[in-house]
Amino acid sequence: MTSQPNRQPKPPAAPRAPRRDALRNDAIVIDAARAVFAELGPQASMESIATRAGLGVGTIYRRFPGKDALLDAVARLLTEEIDQAAAAALEDPDPGAGLERFLEFVGAFNAEKRRYASALAARLADDDTVSTRTADRVLRLTRKAVDAGYLARDVTAEDIKALIVAMRGLVAAAPDGEDAPWRRFLRIHLAGLRAD
Repeated sequence: MTSQPNRQPKPPAAPRAPRRDALRNDAIVIDAARAVFAELGPQASMESIATRAGLGVGTIYRRFPGKDALLDAVARLLTEEIDQAAAAALEDPDPGAGLERFLEFVGAFNAEKRRYASALAARLADDDTVSTRTADRVLRLTRKAVDAGYLARDVTAEDIKALIVAMRGLVAAAPDGEDAPWRRFLRIHLAGLRAD
């Protein structure tokens, strides 16, 4: 009886990273979906998104098995964009200007997605990593603006979050393409929150 050499089982193959063209197509599809959802709402067809992206609908379905998966991807991207805006505002040497720029970004951001915001509302849990990080950044941004004397001493991050929620509601109620109401609302409320 001959002894067999000890054969070690092969380690499982590492999952392959998506190909560069697949990642590029993902970005194209998500950009197209944002534009189509902004025009037609979440009921827009996958075919209309494929047409806007300049890709076959089969290509989209290979990466996003349905509209829910595509809405999830859009929601993740939008959450990241808000977080990046909060990070940039924190870097501003003028905390008041940083806070104002962040709030204006949030208003414009909500205006862009007014037709499909409700479809995104429940896509990410409040305790997801990015949302938690953004909430911490808004807290620090608020404290910096208070410490700099831009905001009144008793203003809290909860006040800023309430302002954001109210702006979101105002954007949703405004006629399409009408930015003046939320901009006026923001200006009036910031004036009320400022230090005397």
